[in-house]
Amino acid sequence: MSTGWTWEQVETGMTVPRFQALARYWQRHPPLHLMVAAYLGIRPEPRPKGDLGDLLALFGDRGSIR
Repeated sequence: MSTGWTWEQVETGMTVPRFQALARYWQRHPPLHLMVAAYLGIRPEPRPKGDLGDLLALFGDRGSIR
């Protein structure tokens, strides 16, 4: 979201080395919207607890939902 790129542009143009370089840059120069949110004390909502195992347990042995 900080790049303004579409998902297709990311898919075709982003490589692991490019992502690592971008992440290093953002550590030194965070995107403006993140700095404003930090200044205002806005924090992301916590992610729900759970993992893939919890989801798969819903399907039981045969892959059908209980």
